[in-house]
Amino acid sequence: MAHQISKQEIEKELKEILSFGVIGYPSDYLCWLKMSFVQKFDDFQFDISEAGVKELLDSLVSSGDAKPGEFDKKEYTVQDQSDIARQSFGEENYVILGGHEYSPIQYLRSRLEYFLKRKEATEADIMDISIATIEAIENAVKYGDGKEILINYSVASERLFSITITNRIKEFELQTEIERGKYSSNITLMRGVMVMQKLFDNLDLSILDDTKQAKLFAQKKLS
Repeated sequence: MAHQISKQEIEKELKEILSFGVIGYPSDYLCWLKMSFVQKFDDFQFDISEAGVKELLDSLVSSGDAKPGEFDKKEYTVQDQSDIARQSFGEENYVILGGHEYSPIQYLRSRLEYFLKRKEATEADIMDISIATIEAIENAVKYGDGKEILINYSVASERLFSITITNRIKEFELQTEIERGKYSSNITLMRGVMVMQKLFDNLDLSILDDTKQAKLFAQKKLS
């Protein structure tokens, strides 16, 4: 029997999503709510519209837990002084889903940028890392199987930012791209790799042939 998602569960999950510092429109938050519940339940019923999500976000703005976006007032993000805002930012290790219906690119971009701001990264470093990571996640979405994308990043004591992105590749896509010369057995030459190489200090982008996984590992020394 499908689990019926209650309004209380939706509100709780929305606060959890906001706590990570993501920013987006109500349509994005609706996608992210679905992504969260898909990972929690094998089967569920989800009865809320984009307008319903906006109503909940507006109520969180009124309570001081959320605020409009700095550059686009139609977006929403967490209020830094709110009780739901995270206070500790260590190593980040989480899973997103690669289907476009879950808005994974905006989720990762905004969550990563919030993390970097809390690590007192410069605007220039945030921009470089964000652009390079978007290139990587766009490829993970394009070539991936639409399922889990494993994300891990941290800043070491010597101000060294490291990120790992791992996802499974569509079998037919992998073989097609190998034949077209975009992949070798050890290194991926995906679109945008030159951008990533320029913006990261170190980059290793490879295909794990035995598991048909793509794995990106990159580092950048923060200013």
